[in-house]
Amino acid sequence: MNPLARIRDAWRGQRARDKELRNLVSNLPYEGLDKHKQPNRHFPGNGIKTTKYSILFFLPMNLFEQFHRLANLYFVGLAILNFVPMVQAFEPEVALIPICVILALTALKDAWEDFGRYQSDKELNGLPCSVYRGVACGRWKDVRVGDFVKVESNDTVPADLLLLFTSDPNGVCHIETANLDGETNLNKHLYSTCSCFNVLKV
Repeated sequence: MNPLARIRDAWRGQRARDKELRNLVSNLPYEGLDKHKQPNRHFPGNGIKTTKYSILFFLPMNLFEQFHRLANLYFVGLAILNFVPMVQAFEPEVALIPICVILALTALKDAWEDFGRYQSDKELNGLPCSVYRGVACGRWKDVRVGDFVKVESNDTVPADLLLLFTSDPNGVCHIETANLDGETNLNKHLYSTCSCFNVLKV
């Protein structure tokens, strides 16, 4: 591990990353505490974000991405050369029209696609799930490390979960992982009978 990563982990209090096993603590006893005193505070949240741009940095990031295309650089070069009087073929302002139209249309297309990703993320993050914090409620983005989540039959699993209990008398749970690996067959899982759970670092 490089020194910068060590400093970052120490600063965030994530020394558990250096260990082979990670100890998780339930959030239930710590619900009344401030956020900075909760034991699982340094773990990332469960919100999904697949958008490429933010509103503030859309224009510079999109232009930076577009100028990585050779064709766009070619048209910009032609427009710049047209401002030089010795090689000027026609009005300099006219030379800017094609590249400006191309950049604007591509930016609009990218913005529309990114807005679609934003809406999809918002819909997915807002899906309801049973997170137990005194009462059963919550949304996917509210799931935190250390929460108890109840998953009903045919529900989509909102996060990486450790199976603690199942309604099956044999302790078996069948899960379809088609969204992850394309496997449509049901995978069989048994819940752990230990009173103390150690989750292997992924």
